Amino acid sequence: MKKWFLIVAIGLPSAFFSFGIADARDKVRIGGDVVVERGTEVKDAVAVGGSVTVNGKVRDSAVAVGGSIILGSNAVVGKDVVAIGGVVDQAPGSKIQGDVVELNIPGVAAMMPFFFKENSSSWFWTFKIVTLLGFLALAVLLVAVLPTPFNLISDNVRQHIGKIILWGLLGLAIIIPLAVFLAISVIGIPLIALEAFLVGIAFLVGYIAVAKLIGDRIAAIMKRPALNIVWLTVMGLLALWLIGWVPILGSVVKATAILLGFGGVLATLYTSRKRVRVEGAL
Repeated sequence: MKKWFLIVAIGLPSAFFSFGIADARDKVRIGGDVVVERGTEVKDAVAVGGSVTVNGKVRDSAVAVGGSIILGSNAVVGKDVVAIGGVVDQAPGSKIQGDVVELNIPGVAAMMPFFFKENSSSWFWTFKIVTLLGFLALAVLLVAVLPTPFNLISDNVRQHIGKIILWGLLGLAIIIPLAVFLAISVIGIPLIALEAFLVGIAFLVGYIAVAKLIGDRIAAIMKRPALNIVWLTVMGLLALWLIGWVPILGSVVKATAILLGFGGVLATLYTSRKRVRVEGAL
């Protein structure tokens, strides 16, 4: 296991370096926007966690993962325009010689400005409380219907926290390179949405499992160890929600819970698959 982690840790930076020098005419940015100015020409324009604005020429494809594609009136894209989690805004006069792929939830782009405008405190608290109640309802439904996976993940986190942190860091390190690889490969573009969906599910399930573990701790302090898994999960989620309001500390605690949960999901999937192989061999 240690050897495998070492190979990945050394290989990832090498892959990034090779990718960065493969074609200096590509414009690729992770965690920000890409802008192709008027009068300039690039091979591909790719933004992961940002938007792509084109006022010049892109010979091949323009791809935004977690952002939008904005084409000015002088923009020319030689192949495909792909926006995952955003929209394609094409000005009159711009040219797209390939396909336009836009994967987004209807109405989200129109609603986003509302959340960035200043609203009254009543709107703010209404939104926060409704969001919390909706998340609690979803978590209760999941743990009530499928308690075993959440128990396995929370037990894994409690018993092997060091390995779980390594799994979480490894998983986070792989997400972006995989998205970039899929974005620049024609056959992989449809798989970006699948990757985003699976990662989102892993974050959700892992976070709820860690909340359940926190609920276990709270129940032990309260000397109520026999509480149902639903109540344990609700207590843990409420505790995380309340801690989240504490400046800096709240963000650190929530980020740690997400990391542990994500690592717990990956580790549990790996050990479960390994166990199935061993049982099959016997």
